[in-house]
Amino acid sequence: MEVCFWGVRGSIPTPPTSEDLRNKITRVLELAAGIDISTAEKREQFLSGLSEKELGFIGGNTPCVELKVKDKIFIFDMGTGLREFGNDLLKRLPKEQQHIELHIFIGHTHWDHVQGFPFFVPAYRNNVELHFYFVHPQVKERLEIQQDYRFFPVAMEFMASKKHFHQIENNSQFMIDDIVIKTTELNHPGKCFAYRVEYEGKSFIYASDGEYNYLPSSRINKFIEFYDKADMLVFDAPFSFSEEIEKINWGHSSALLGIDLSVKAKVKELILFHHAPENDDEAVFQLLQTAEEYREKNYSSSPLEVLLARERMKITI
Repeated sequence: MEVCFWGVRGSIPTPPTSEDLRNKITRVLELAAGIDISTAEKREQFLSGLSEKELGFIGGNTPCVELKVKDKIFIFDMGTGLREFGNDLLKRLPKEQQHIELHIFIGHTHWDHVQGFPFFVPAYRNNVELHFYFVHPQVKERLEIQQDYRFFPVAMEFMASKKHFHQIENNSQFMIDDIVIKTTELNHPGKCFAYRVEYEGKSFIYASDGEYNYLPSSRINKFIEFYDKADMLVFDAPFSFSEEIEKINWGHSSALLGIDLSVKAKVKELILFHHAPENDDEAVFQLLQTAEEYREKNYSSSPLEVLLARERMKITI
């Protein structure tokens, strides 16, 4: 399995600002103080020693995650990151390829999770076949409304790709070839659903947009069972611990609770996802640092790895 993150922000696209860039440059200049960077070779050597925090941005696109399993391409959610994925896909595939098949899993249809589809260039190609999987009713109609002339100039019916809509049941299991997909409902306004993909002993879980506050232990245990021994859990974590307590019924969670659940479920890798638009990169990295300190203090013997989702980050499971 190969995972690539194309959109990692929640709620609304959050592109970096000029001030963000200036802060990054200031930080790098501070780190360069006293270091000889007089030649191109020395500058490259200096830059190669910096972390990704200093060298780049987390990214401003809303949720979209690519998972490659065998010869299949799975997409989880269609936020604005879907546009970036589509453009990259057309560049990397041979131009003579006659047929492109994509499998798209929709967690829910809140705007930040579907707003990228009208800008998804492969959907306008007649050699592309799209399979949509969802638990919510009337998803086709919801996507059509998004492209109604009052909101977007091109109706979905004019997208030349072949589209297949597969409504699936909650707490169900189905297969695409010999790849197993399971679903469970998350706690989120309007309902949201997580997906677990299993293939040849490896497992990937996409669980964006979920709140775990004040749920009965029976339901928490069901989540732990669903996350059990996952190789990777992409987890909704925009909040700090205090925000999680304050923002009840917002439908989101924190890294600290993600760590609690992951340790109990024996998850190998926890990916913090759906970063809040009001948090700049520095604030998001601070949440990661707090999470790492929490894991070390409370679960020092746990092998759980905690990572921050960043655009175009690639991980092999």
